[in-house]
Amino acid sequence: MRLFISIISLLLMFWSFNVESPKANNSGVYQSINMILENNWNKDFTGIWVNENDQTRGTTKCQIAYKNDSFVVQMRASWTPQDCDMGENTSNKVKRGTYTFDLLWVSEFAESAITYEIIDGKLKMTNKRNYKDNSGRPDFTIIEYFIKQQV
Repeated sequence: MRLFISIISLLLMFWSFNVESPKANNSGVYQSINMILENNWNKDFTGIWVNENDQTRGTTKCQIAYKNDSFVVQMRASWTPQDCDMGENTSNKVKRGTYTFDLLWVSEFAESAITYEIIDGKLKMTNKRNYKDNSGRPDFTIIEYFIKQQV
């Protein structure tokens, strides 16, 4: 019984130590597991996404980056003669490992509350648009799906 208690005590003592390689700070090769996991959090969203409907009259392309616990989104919309840049928008801080986040895009004539979700490897964008320019245009909701471009 004493041997059992001694072994358990030793295991608990060694378990509480946090030993890192002396090379950990000198090279990215020796990153701790926590650092590697942190670099991959929310990576499903990051990249360039292209609308699966190449005839869309809505959003044609979306580029998403993950910086400082937030998503940075740049979008392009269908326009004639060429797509227009809708600019860049940054989300509030998001939980690690999330599969959804929201952004509010505001222009002179409308507001778009967009929900971004990863579903079956695709980016689903649900855009709830509210016109605020007294044009009489009805508000609407549109759902579009995007495929990640291979680099």
